[in-house]
Amino acid sequence: MKKLFFLLAFFSFQFVKAQTSDSIYVQVQVAPEYPGGENAMYEFISKNVTYPVKEKENGITGRVAVRFAVMQDGSINNIEILTKTPEGFNQEVIRVVKLMPKWKPGIQDGRAVPVYFTLPVSFQLDDNTKPIKPKSRDKANVVGFFGIAFGIVIGILIYKLVR
Repeated sequence: MKKLFFLLAFFSFQFVKAQTSDSIYVQVQVAPEYPGGENAMYEFISKNVTYPVKEKENGITGRVAVRFAVMQDGSINNIEILTKTPEGFNQEVIRVVKLMPKWKPGIQDGRAVPVYFTLPVSFQLDDNTKPIKPKSRDKANVVGFFGIAFGIVIGILIYKLVR
């Protein structure tokens, strides 16, 4: 069975001070934190993300950069995908981010504020395992090929008979 490896290479924080209290910060004095810290977040993601079937069948790997806002109460909002990746990967990352428990919010000037957080999530297949090939689609492709070839041969024969 295939194993899924998540390479969470780094966290990237983008920092700029917001202009109004309603804005979402990208830089704060104390960054938001997943409950239990970075290792707990890695564990949560690896336990909850499943490799999308279509991408797995086709041996597709990729890395999704997701950005979301950690609000004052620690909830997650404004989830957006920043990279151009297969839709199956994007939807799976969004699904898992929505499952996350409340975070420790970011702090600016002694108060909790909403802060953007950017996280890369990599999808990689185990090197020892080849992608699963869908059997029904393979048979359909073989039958389709022979059907086209047969049709061409019949078409040529009919053309020569009529001429």
